[in-house]
Amino acid sequence: MNQNVANWLMNGERGASSEVMVSAFEFIRIPIGWCTSHPHDSSDFDRCVKLLDAVPEYRTRLDEMRTVSPQWETLVEHWAELEDLLAESAPKLYDRMKELGC
Repeated sequence: MNQNVANWLMNGERGASSEVMVSAFEFIRIPIGWCTSHPHDSSDFDRCVKLLDAVPEYRTRLDEMRTVSPQWETLVEHWAELEDLLAESAPKLYDRMKELGC
């Protein structure tokens, strides 16, 4: 595990969906029930983006999340759009996530 990941685990703004990302990328086991947790709202999505900012090499591996669940596949497909909406308006992001079934 690299230093960026270790720093995020110790100091990052964490949630179930961002921890699932770390689990998938680092092959770390996480508690049962969280194994496919995905962002459900703008706050969850924001924590995932903050993880990608803290560990930039994860951004290039984002496609790996497609296999975690159907919701993750949809999120990855629309990730750039959703990040743009996050910067624009949390309510717009939330509405779009619900339209996508996430």
